[in-house]
Amino acid sequence: MNSSARTGLLAVTALALSACSTLYTLDVSSYSDPSMELDNTYVLLSGGGELDINSPEFDEYAAQIERALEPKGYRRLGEADLETAALGIYVSVGVGDPSKRIHTVSRGFYESPYAENSQAAVRASGNSGAGRGGQSSAQPTPVTPPTAELLTGYEESGFATTVYTKYLHLLAIDFQSFIKEVATVGRANAKHKAVWSIDIETTGQPKDLSEVVPVMVAAGQRYVGDNTEGIVQVKMSGNDKRIEAIKGQR
Repeated sequence: MNSSARTGLLAVTALALSACSTLYTLDVSSYSDPSMELDNTYVLLSGGGELDINSPEFDEYAAQIERALEPKGYRRLGEADLETAALGIYVSVGVGDPSKRIHTVSRGFYESPYAENSQAAVRASGNSGAGRGGQSSAQPTPVTPPTAELLTGYEESGFATTVYTKYLHLLAIDFQSFIKEVATVGRANAKHKAVWSIDIETTGQPKDLSEVVPVMVAAGQRYVGDNTEGIVQVKMSGNDKRIEAIKGQR
């Protein structure tokens, strides 16, 4: 196989693999205050940023977060139950400024150690027909040996892609305590008591948040209400069953 054919085969193989599924690498960090003993009823609220509580995107992400929290014992309440929800969970999502990522690709070059059209003489096997006990009259038969390829060097080339950092932040607070604080000192001066929080980030393509948010929710699900004491790196394939569950496809 010549070098151009080999390179083409590798390119087709790479495209086929990439079409199967996207591999996401996510950074997850979480915090929890063990002294806060509240029940797990909650309301979901917008934490600002790029997410309007009245938008279709908020409804979509809220449904995904609800699916992630339900197996952990949390129960979502509606807007009419604000005065009974133990937790207020604020949701923030967004996309950072685009940045360039440089990729390097190596291509191997292969050459044959034999000269073109080279031949080797081999003697045919078996008897020649000279008769029993006679001398063989078989003549050397020229044959062309198979072409052997040797790796003789590499060529490196580079290309750039535009990547985006996407983030999801969830903050659960003592909601009833916060409501009382707002009634006493006003919204601007009220301070909340954090019960737990979780931050998830991933950098790559695409820019579209609607594709990446369920991946971030699925990656952070097991760490809700936990203390990671730093950043935990999570790798997930785009066709992971946990993501399908978050999307409501199972």
